[in-house]
Amino acid sequence: MSCKRYWPALATGFWLACAGDAPRASRVPASAYADAPDTLEGWNLFDDVASMKPGPRTLPYDVIAPLFSDYAQKHRFVYLPEGETLGYHERDPWTLPAGTILIKTFSYADPDDDAHTRWLETRLLVFTADDVQTHTYVFTADGARNARKVAGATLSARFRDPLGDVRDHDYRVPNTNQCLECHGKRPLTHALGLRTRQLDRDLDYGSGPENQLEHLHAKGWLDRAPQPFAERERLVDPFGAAPLAERARAYLDSNCSQCHMPGGDAGASGLWIDWDHTGPDEPAATWGACKRPTSAGGANCGHEVDILPGNPERSIYMCRMRSSDPKVQMPPLGRSFVHDEAVELLRVWIEAMPGGCE
Repeated sequence: MSCKRYWPALATGFWLACAGDAPRASRVPASAYADAPDTLEGWNLFDDVASMKPGPRTLPYDVIAPLFSDYAQKHRFVYLPEGETLGYHERDPWTLPAGTILIKTFSYADPDDDAHTRWLETRLLVFTADDVQTHTYVFTADGARNARKVAGATLSARFRDPLGDVRDHDYRVPNTNQCLECHGKRPLTHALGLRTRQLDRDLDYGSGPENQLEHLHAKGWLDRAPQPFAERERLVDPFGAAPLAERARAYLDSNCSQCHMPGGDAGASGLWIDWDHTGPDEPAATWGACKRPTSAGGANCGHEVDILPGNPERSIYMCRMRSSDPKVQMPPLGRSFVHDEAVELLRVWIEAMPGGCE
């Protein structure tokens, strides 16, 4: 019996459970929530960790506009305990019941063999009744073993970038406190990708493309039905064919808004670049146009405003996006490389704005 592969662009051993496979009780043991296992296998989230084959209560998902992480590929899953549902929201982050676990595995394709994937790490965001836990499991170079790491790690890796160039890279695994810097603590923990505007896209679950929201609803995993397709808010692919401003807004929302939004770590700066605050009806100064920074900490690159419309070279945005200096770069965590494609996207976006500031 054969199974169809999901995420077919990844030539790895990612297999969905076949209809004729014997069912297996997949439940996270209560002890794992209290005392994190030493290895990923101890969570019982996957039928097979070596191939990332999910268990019955672990479902893959994908997002429209991913966070940039040094060109690493990401494989996302959500574990939902039996009898629970995800709290669907039209615009806000979804409500996750106690016991929910968000899982993200990072990898690079072997630059000399696209059919082989190098697992780097798996991060867990574990929601309990009154807290959120972060756990990271780092794989050995051959992918055969993994171990929990609290203090982070640095892994020697090689990958091929979008232009086809092979890069050598000291891949940085964050420590568990750094995970919370982006995701936040209860009650404001952000599940960055598990929200309607990021998930309203198709994914092949083994029998052809299917809308993820409709699939979750059909499985009984949502507490209510999504609104009709035409009424849903969704992001666009930042590097697709949508209008330029929408692509720039989607990139900023997925890469910067976890801090730059009301209530975020950079919320007091007044530079809010989540999807809602970069819309055409919002004040341009809110997302940086002609806005003088209030908390750049000297990392303004000698420029006066976050965005000087029509002039990307005199915009603080561009300097900080191009920088690899930890004291200057934005985002401050999660990358060592400059995201060249995003720099070009934002450069063209700013250049197309009507020029000047009064």
